[in-house]
Amino acid sequence: MLKIGLTGGIGSGKSTVAGIFSSLGIPVYDADKAAKKIMNTSQGIREKIIEKFGAEAYANGNLNRTFLSLKVFNNEESLKFLNTLFIP
Repeated sequence: MLKIGLTGGIGSGKSTVAGIFSSLGIPVYDADKAAKKIMNTSQGIREKIIEKFGAEAYANGNLNRTFLSLKVFNNEESLKFLNTLFIP
């Protein structure tokens, strides 16, 4: 089985290409969606995120993506921290 990874920056068309693959019956694994789910369901990940960014990182029991994006997108060290939660 051939496996293809879609990579690229924000707005580069990854979701569009994944949608095309899916419409053609090609199975698509959405790692971003899986990571978001893990950040909401894993107590260990949740604790590490709160320790690093504070309790505001979660609102109503769910990841506060707006808050977190403001902390991460212009801070290379913070982005690296989040990535290391998923990639050792």
